[in-house]
Amino acid sequence: MSRGTAARVMKRNRTVLVAAMGAIAAVVLIAGLLTIRKIHPSSSLANQARPLAQQASVTPTAVPSPTSRVQDAELQQQLTAARKEMSSLAATIRAQRDELEALGKVKDSLNSRLIGAEQQNVSFRSEKAEWEARATQLQAELEKSRADKGTSDVALTLQETELRALRKKVDEQADLLRQQEELTARGSDVRDLVVARNLHIIDVHDRDGDGKSQRAFGRIFYTEGRSLIFYAYDLGDPRKVDAKVSFYVWGGRLGAEKPIESLGVFHNDDATDGRWVLTFYDPHVLAQINSVFVTVESSRKAIREPGGRRILFAFLGEKPNHP
Repeated sequence: MSRGTAARVMKRNRTVLVAAMGAIAAVVLIAGLLTIRKIHPSSSLANQARPLAQQASVTPTAVPSPTSRVQDAELQQQLTAARKEMSSLAATIRAQRDELEALGKVKDSLNSRLIGAEQQNVSFRSEKAEWEARATQLQAELEKSRADKGTSDVALTLQETELRALRKKVDEQADLLRQQEELTARGSDVRDLVVARNLHIIDVHDRDGDGKSQRAFGRIFYTEGRSLIFYAYDLGDPRKVDAKVSFYVWGGRLGAEKPIESLGVFHNDDATDGRWVLTFYDPHVLAQINSVFVTVESSRKAIREPGGRRILFAFLGEKPNHP
């Protein structure tokens, strides 16, 4: 968690603590006033009641006036309100403490996963280098064997088979390394999102003319002035990918005459889950837009401006909902 985020949370907790101490002081003050009023009635009322007590020989206890009873009732109401406020502030302090502890745990977990992925990447690179060296050695031996007329055909066949197997292993290691590097990059992106100061998480659910939700929907992770990650689901048939169409993402500013900016094209992230993804990291363009939308365009020609059917729209100008 960045120092700015931790400082802002601590400052907010100190503000709540000061308010709670003020509420406690108000409760003590009101309770004291009620106690003093019960023990020592008003002097004017006692002075008026003393002659009556001497003449009528009745008990010397003063009878509270209607004004005193009204004041007591008001103090009781203030005391009750102060106690409620103190309880509410105490609950707020507990909730903020729990939130801070939860964020700390998420950050620690992400850091641990990222360190493990980086260590595994180092291992993959080492194994890949070893397999490539062995493949180069076998290639040299094979060429030498072919040049030697005395080498049997069986030996040549065995060497070629081993070479093909090694090349296959090298390709597999390369694929694993590429996947692991992608996971590491995504882990870094997720960690940056967790500690971002101005994070917007926007769920996109478009509706048709009858008010019914369309099949396609999405979720946007937008960090002001830094990045935009747009996940979309069910843009096409999950059983097949139509090579004739592409899904373009555009950005613009509502109510302005500035040209619409192209943010890129969705890429199929998981065909089984029907998930598509687009990432955009140009702060200059992000500073000029406050909305994004998706269009279905032909993939057979270059697209410079939106012209196809619009399927998703999201407004980015709201206040951050995950500060």
